Amino acid sequence: MEQSQNPFSLWMVIEDILAAQDAEPYWLNAIPAFLVDLTGLSWAFLTESYEEDAQNLFIRGHHPDIQGIPPSHPISGSLAGWVHGHRKPLILNTLNTEENLTFIFEKREPIKRPSSFYGWPLLYNGKLMGGLFLVGSKGRTLDPDLIPLFNPLTARLAAHANHMRLFDRVDELKGLDPQTGLPHRTNFIDRLERLMSLMSVQNHRLALRLISVSGLGRYSVSHSLEDTQNLLRSIASQLLHFATDSWELGHISYGLFAIAVPEEQLPELDKATHVLKKILNEWSSFGQTRGNFIFHVKEVRFPEDGSKAEQLLENALTLLAQA
Repeated sequence: MEQSQNPFSLWMVIEDILAAQDAEPYWLNAIPAFLVDLTGLSWAFLTESYEEDAQNLFIRGHHPDIQGIPPSHPISGSLAGWVHGHRKPLILNTLNTEENLTFIFEKREPIKRPSSFYGWPLLYNGKLMGGLFLVGSKGRTLDPDLIPLFNPLTARLAAHANHMRLFDRVDELKGLDPQTGLPHRTNFIDRLERLMSLMSVQNHRLALRLISVSGLGRYSVSHSLEDTQNLLRSIASQLLHFATDSWELGHISYGLFAIAVPEEQLPELDKATHVLKKILNEWSSFGQTRGNFIFHVKEVRFPEDGSKAEQLLENALTLLAQA
């Protein structure tokens, strides 16, 4: 499809893409497709950055669909990583392609021997949201007259990416369990899957610990529902107190908490578990009658106990049921 290079018509196409219903992930692939068609280059892709994982960039959308593109990649030592790390555009009209070397990524290069590379960071109020990248092969380069288009374009895409993150945050709040303020099972599974992906990229191991508090129903009958809910909130509050950005917490069912942490942070999780035991031992209704609670803890590891989040959780639940 031929695209007019009239600036007004170009922006109309871009705004139509961003305004489309079900905008994510549609826009993530539609924008790269539009830019490949507009520029005549070989490949365009969008990445996303997360503050809690500054060492990796995440490919969110690309065109054309090239097999072997990793879902995330370390930013060091690659052109895309340079743009993320320096937060500056990088325009290379020529690349040394005499040897079959990687330029865009360190490993699993999807386009061999690129002839040109163009990258712009997506910055919103000084915050890095990701990057927009174009790659040419077989001598293809970007028309110099089109280069000025990309400063306002990346500013617009950064604003849109921030807008979509706010929507994601609202959806995330909808996924919180009202008793504890922690993610419920479905939301926790989604968050655990993402954490497992990060651990896989970094070649790290992950521990998933289940903490089950039995006796809450009996305690609620003999005391009060409000007092039982206060206990659940106290447990959740203590978990959040110990948690770092790399932890994922969830309230899977009534009195069943799930905590996923990188293996090297298990000592901190052990401290949190000890505090929770102390809370249960000391908990009383208005300082009078103690509750009779049973505290069970079971743990599994990624990747040996499950390669998917649902499988890992199910294996942990099986161990808990056998306790």
